[in-house]
Amino acid sequence: MISRHTLLLASVASIGLAQPTMAQAQAQQSEDESGAQSDGQSASVEDVQGDAIIVTADRREQTLQDFAGTAFAISGEDLRALGVQNVTDLQNQIPGLSVANNQGNVEVFIRGIGSTNNTELGDPAAAFHLDGVNIPRPSGIGSAFHDIQRVEVNVGPQGTLRGRNATAGSINAITFRPGLGGFDGSVEAEYGNFDHRSLRGVLNIPLADTVAVRFSGLYQENDSYYDNVGPVEGIDVAESQDNLSGRAQILWEPTDRLSILVAGDYISETGTGYTGTNFALPLGALEDGDITQAQFDDIDPRDVIARGITPEQDTDHWGIRTTIEYKGDGFNVEYIGSYRDAVYDYEATTPLSPDFPGVLDRLSERDNIFTPEPGDVINDPIILQENLDNFSRFRIISDSRSHFHELRVSNSDGPFIWSLGALYINEDQRSFLGSTGDRGLFFQGIEFNTQTETDSYAFYGDATYEVSDNFRLTGGLRYTDDQKERTGVAARYGLALGGGSFECCGGVRVGTEGFEFAAFDRTIINPDTDGDGAISDAEVFAFQADGVAQFGGRDNLGDILANGPQAIFATPFPDGGDGTILTTPCIDTISFDFFNCDGFTNGAFDPATFPINPGAFTFTVPFGGQIFQQDGEFQDDFVDWRVRAEYDISPDNLLYALVANGHKSGGFNDNLGDNGVAPTFGTESVVLYEIGSKNEFDIGGRRAYLNASFFYNDYTDQVFTGLLSVATAIETAVGILGQDIPVPPGTNTDLVVSFSFNAADSEIYGAQVEGGFGLPGNIDVDFTVLWLEAQIQNSQEIPDFRFQPDVDSGNAVFRPIDGNRLPRTPRWQLNGKVSQVIELPQGQLDWVASFGYRSSQFHTIFNSLEFDTNGVGTPVTGGRLLDQIDGYLTVDIGAGWTIDDEGKYRFEVYGNNVTNQQEEAAIVITQFDNTRFFTRPRTYGARIRARF
Repeated sequence: MISRHTLLLASVASIGLAQPTMAQAQAQQSEDESGAQSDGQSASVEDVQGDAIIVTADRREQTLQDFAGTAFAISGEDLRALGVQNVTDLQNQIPGLSVANNQGNVEVFIRGIGSTNNTELGDPAAAFHLDGVNIPRPSGIGSAFHDIQRVEVNVGPQGTLRGRNATAGSINAITFRPGLGGFDGSVEAEYGNFDHRSLRGVLNIPLADTVAVRFSGLYQENDSYYDNVGPVEGIDVAESQDNLSGRAQILWEPTDRLSILVAGDYISETGTGYTGTNFALPLGALEDGDITQAQFDDIDPRDVIARGITPEQDTDHWGIRTTIEYKGDGFNVEYIGSYRDAVYDYEATTPLSPDFPGVLDRLSERDNIFTPEPGDVINDPIILQENLDNFSRFRIISDSRSHFHELRVSNSDGPFIWSLGALYINEDQRSFLGSTGDRGLFFQGIEFNTQTETDSYAFYGDATYEVSDNFRLTGGLRYTDDQKERTGVAARYGLALGGGSFECCGGVRVGTEGFEFAAFDRTIINPDTDGDGAISDAEVFAFQADGVAQFGGRDNLGDILANGPQAIFATPFPDGGDGTILTTPCIDTISFDFFNCDGFTNGAFDPATFPINPGAFTFTVPFGGQIFQQDGEFQDDFVDWRVRAEYDISPDNLLYALVANGHKSGGFNDNLGDNGVAPTFGTESVVLYEIGSKNEFDIGGRRAYLNASFFYNDYTDQVFTGLLSVATAIETAVGILGQDIPVPPGTNTDLVVSFSFNAADSEIYGAQVEGGFGLPGNIDVDFTVLWLEAQIQNSQEIPDFRFQPDVDSGNAVFRPIDGNRLPRTPRWQLNGKVSQVIELPQGQLDWVASFGYRSSQFHTIFNSLEFDTNGVGTPVTGGRLLDQIDGYLTVDIGAGWTIDDEGKYRFEVYGNNVTNQQEEAAIVITQFDNTRFFTRPRTYGARIRARF
């Protein structure tokens, strides 16, 4: 099973640690846009106290400097200040955060803690929220980032406060609410390179003294960041987008104590999605010495050799939410109820390779098995044509329907600050993954077609007691019960035509122009349609055909499935045999004439050269046990807790120490065999220990701050996810998980499945220093430095899922990983920003420049190691196994001119990633691939906004 890999669009500049200058300069404007009026009745919660932004990291309003923990806050204005447009932009702006878009699935890691299990059986380790509502499948949520008040990123376990499975942390995007008592709005238009166009609008309308509505919308479109530089023209490539999003809200405040908010939003994202770039060929050329390191470094990852079809993404995501708040005497009551429906549908063929010197020669290479010398390689133009005319495609569909309900009672006034709450989340998800293996000798594709239901409920309490004016103690508990179950089917399709030893005649065509998967319209789930307990070839053929809504124009698989392999046999063997022979013997590409088959000359059978007994010419259907009924379930309950102490040395100097733990629920894997066992994996646990100090100063009449923290994460029962054969999955379940896995008779153990398992503990520790100060001329400087160590401890040997046993059994074995560094954990991470506000005779000019540095990092747990026959690992310098990337620096700039004193008109320009550092956000390594997903290339543009 291919691991299905946003969270948010966020900005950069302020690192969110204190006083972002652009937020300061535009604070009043943001407040006005929220509908705030002089009567103070705005429902907006972002108020500016001095220079500090108010956040709700502790589920109550306080400044970041008063929050005893690590959090980041980014204002809505800063979301656009530097032209941040893509979800992956955020990872180079907030230290410790890694965000990657892996075929539309957003993977988030915070300080090395995260998850790459993007199947319906996986859940993120960083919980994402929109206005407090947990979003289990945040597909398309990036387009909801309009009219945003702020984004909060909370680091570390959040179990006693919010979220589900929030072991890494949580992200909460907070929108502007309707403002009472004032009519206002704005329109903004933007244009940039890659023909980027966007239009945003906001309209706030008071309907009465106690009622207001607010409408906001976003339209955004850009051409692809990729270029098809291959011989096949007319195929568009990944990362174009055409998105539309809207939000409508109505707020009613009948009294000073009661408010009722109803909000609905709709998101549509279309375009060409995210395929990544397979670097296996250039890495092989580098390893073989066919290209130099300089040539490799000069590869543009978005200049690719395209084939097949134009990728097509269709995301349809909508939701409705009700928030009821009541302010009592000594307590507050809040209820949030939400329903969301998110459909993500993506179909694509992946590009063959990025462009590099000699790439077409590599794509035309064939091991010449017809010569006496094994290993001889020839360049065959037919092979190049076959590769370019290969329609092996995949389609991923996720239809998630989720309910969220939270009831919370709290008190925010000292000396006893507390909250009690109950939470219920239900998700019903249909999932489909289908692929075709066009031209495959033995493989025509896979299909996973399942329905999964998840129920999670929790009860929590959290309290802070002010022991004295400068000393506070906090404690919290949370009980969670998670349940998940799934039904459906998984299948691997294979069909081989030819001699008994497969000497001849492969090449089934499937997936060509016009092909369509049946997906959720499939009518056969159990292939044993006659109920006799055995699956015949005819039932297998019928099952596979039922998974196809329409065969492609050049497919021949439909005829084979409808009439059996004999349907393409016509002419009798010369010696009689079984009475049949291929009319187009080795079914091939453009000409359907594969002339490298022994025994055939120009498509005619030649008995003098046929290497086997003609009468033994057969077909083979290697299906046995490769259609697996899915029926799995998992339940676990656990308790999260936290304790914290805070001490104010002075009103501007805070010391704190905290310990908090969190859990990420385990689950079950695919059933191994038809109605076989679904091995389970256990719940992960993280305990965070942190001490820190936050300090503000007055230097020459200007405010400055300097904060420092030290942290240690004890990460136990860590889960790894890889593509394993059923045989290796069974060995893993027995040897690592200690589970007894009986396999039904006839199961073909070569089927590859996505398999998750607990195998190690890890320790993650480091220090973070952040600061900022003002200079003359309204210049502000902010910086953050993060030092991070993250190593595997106490690990069992795990299967090397970079290899498949049926392809390379010598390397698809268990390997040691003890002492390896966790993926996506650069040792050094630095962010900095310089900004200035210049008052003009009329209006105001402001500018900002920011940088982000990340040192080298690995992207798999195997740390670019290859192993010799004795199991000794050595670092690779090239080849498919390379997963280390060098350190890199990104630079972003932006400037704005508020044209008039009233702030009604504003013009801005921006440059994002001005040095064009296209760096890997994620690397996925399988038997034949080294697929890389990149941060966004250099973008620049201008926008103009008018308020009314």
